[in-house]
Amino acid sequence: MDSNVRKGIMHDGVGELLTRLVDGQTKELGVDMVGSYLFGSVVTGDFDPGISDVDTVAVVRSDLTAGQLGTLERLHQDIVEEMPHWHDRVEVVYLSTQALATFRTVSSAAARISPGEPFHAIEVDHRWLIDWYQLRHVGMALFGPPPASLVPVISHDEYVEAVRQHLQAWPDWVDGFVTRGSQAYAILTMCRGLRTWRTGEDASKREAARWACAVLPEYASLIQDAMAWRQQSRFGPRIDGTVTRDVTRRFVMDVQRLAEEGGRVGCDQPAPSP
Repeated sequence: MDSNVRKGIMHDGVGELLTRLVDGQTKELGVDMVGSYLFGSVVTGDFDPGISDVDTVAVVRSDLTAGQLGTLERLHQDIVEEMPHWHDRVEVVYLSTQALATFRTVSSAAARISPGEPFHAIEVDHRWLIDWYQLRHVGMALFGPPPASLVPVISHDEYVEAVRQHLQAWPDWVDGFVTRGSQAYAILTMCRGLRTWRTGEDASKREAARWACAVLPEYASLIQDAMAWRQQSRFGPRIDGTVTRDVTRRFVMDVQRLAEEGGRVGCDQPAPSP
């Protein structure tokens, strides 16, 4: 096991969570279970105990039945009851091998539980390319074959362009982020996306925040505040974000503009000031 993964699993009872999750998945899905995969901060070594989410994908042989959706919903309810500190900190996407193989051209049924959202049915399509790229390149099999055997080849250029397109969509969403915690998520996601678009490299939230403070100095204070809001949102009550909504939206709009104007992969110059 990679040292980064070993370190991440040792934190915060992650290993216990993953064991409970995979045991429950294999019990409930039986032969329909193809694989369960871990990716995200636990794998890359950027996991923050008590704050970071655990990101996983479960691949099944065919679309989930109504009965399977019900048993999986109960599984996740049971896990939270047994391990309450994982409430709102686990993401699992359930999808079929066919959905994963054809995501570029077909919209397919899937299911998901994620922070802020209960277990529910969803659809996956080309907009999930960023997740599947990361799953293929850094994903770790908890059960089943290697993820690269299930996820189609995705070029690095295709991935970076998908990140740019994701940045373009954020202004449509940001007004719905009404707490400081959700605004921190928006700000730090934009920092990560801009860094990937400008440099072609992935980074943790901390690394991307440091980079963005340097290339967007007028927003350095806001970005630093967002890191603090992120931590406060996990360890304290939700804080209303009315006062900071406008500056958060302005930041998102300016980062979107930077992605529209240029900043090609490999550019090592600071972005123009907003």
